[in-house]
Amino acid sequence: MSYLQCPKKLWLSKNRKDLKAAVDESQQAIFDQGFVVESYAHKLALFKSPASPAHHSDPAVVKDWYSKGRAETQNYIRNNCTTIFQANAMPPDLYCKADILHLNPATNKWDLYEVKSSTQVKDEHIPDLCFQKIALEKDGIPIDRTYLIHINNEYVRNGEIDSEKLLTIEDLTEQVENQRQITEANIPKALKIINLADENADELANELANENAEKVQIRIGKQCDKPYPCPFKDYCWAYLPEYNIFDLQRITKKQINTLQNLNIQKITDIPDNFTLNKKQQNQLIATKTGKDIIDNESITNTLNQLNYPLYFLDYETYGSAIPLFDGLRPYQQMTFQYSLHIIKGKDKTPEHYEYLHTDTDIPIPKLLSNLQQQIGPTGTIIVWNKSFEMTRNNEMAQQYPEYKDFLMSVNNRVYDLMEIFSKQYYISPGFKGSSSIKNVLPILAPHLSYKELEDIHEGGIASLYWYKHIYSNSPLKDRITKNMLEYCKLDTLAMVEIWRKLR
Repeated sequence: MSYLQCPKKLWLSKNRKDLKAAVDESQQAIFDQGFVVESYAHKLALFKSPASPAHHSDPAVVKDWYSKGRAETQNYIRNNCTTIFQANAMPPDLYCKADILHLNPATNKWDLYEVKSSTQVKDEHIPDLCFQKIALEKDGIPIDRTYLIHINNEYVRNGEIDSEKLLTIEDLTEQVENQRQITEANIPKALKIINLADENADELANELANENAEKVQIRIGKQCDKPYPCPFKDYCWAYLPEYNIFDLQRITKKQINTLQNLNIQKITDIPDNFTLNKKQQNQLIATKTGKDIIDNESITNTLNQLNYPLYFLDYETYGSAIPLFDGLRPYQQMTFQYSLHIIKGKDKTPEHYEYLHTDTDIPIPKLLSNLQQQIGPTGTIIVWNKSFEMTRNNEMAQQYPEYKDFLMSVNNRVYDLMEIFSKQYYISPGFKGSSSIKNVLPILAPHLSYKELEDIHEGGIASLYWYKHIYSNSPLKDRITKNMLEYCKLDTLAMVEIWRKLR
């Protein structure tokens, strides 16, 4: 899979592990979630008599891990096990660990099951399964059907998690077989890459058809993040200037290739006659001139449509593959915190209100009860990226009909402050083509900063920390509670300050 994403990623994984970025908390949470989903797959009624090769974390036995896992798998087969979790195969030059093998009594062959925490089949799942099938068959384990087990995003929790309803099994046998010839052709190519020694970096460079043979190189691009974030991205991207062509908003793969062919890295070096869309042209003009481009009329007309009192609202949410509470679907974002700044009239001082759920029951009823007391029936609700808050309101209204009228009233009065920037009424070189509040705030309100906050600097960590420390009552609960309140408060205070600057 690394080879298909980027041959350089594969080579670095084998030869330069020291350059690999450490797994951060957000990425680890994704991995952990995958293990949880797999544990529910093991509970499916289909798999009646499971067996699982032992895992070894002792460094002294890592050397023998692969061969030991294979030996255990073969032993389970000889002992007539019908289901094997984490089955190992190790034919010459190849290795795979299959999530689940299940003996098909009708064919006396094994069905192969891959478990993913996604909600649908993705393109990258097909070659993954195909490689496993090839490795298993080369090791003498005949494979009949190939399946993907993934999350059913229509499932709604009601009581204990029901694995049969939580998970969907899709037969991908035909797609996998159609991929086989391509995968078999790619295996020797990948082996050639991975077996090149460090001193043969020039050979790898030639293999990758790159003119620069001084280092192992391949052009950076969109493959650095798709289908998976590459742990070597910081290393490969280190040569780029701070403001570079990848900061050009909605840059296409074709534009990247053309600019790279011209050896252009800085955004300011993009030629004036280069084909860009209107928003990209505006970004480039502002960057080259170093001056803001401000449509005062559009900003004035927009702000004049806002009605006092102004409510600056921000939600924090948590979503997981396995719903925490009844009434929730997999990955549904459950609101557990809000911050609210209210300006009741012209030149009035903002008042701040907040709620953070610190108990282990479902947060929504108490959160809405508080919010309903603080947001009146008139006035504009100001958010940043309105689709997020409005979707949460729609979901909460469906779950708790007693709050439907209130939440629909809120949605009917929402204004998205981000649109000033996404519609380019205000363009600044410092935004770097982004309308994210994290990019806008340092330019319009430099006295405020997320960087000075302790522990939490962005929403993904806030969500993770709520579950990890507050909901789970960790020893750090009090500290994290304080820091999460400060973080969410800054989100709405940032909107207040940006609104003041625009006004």
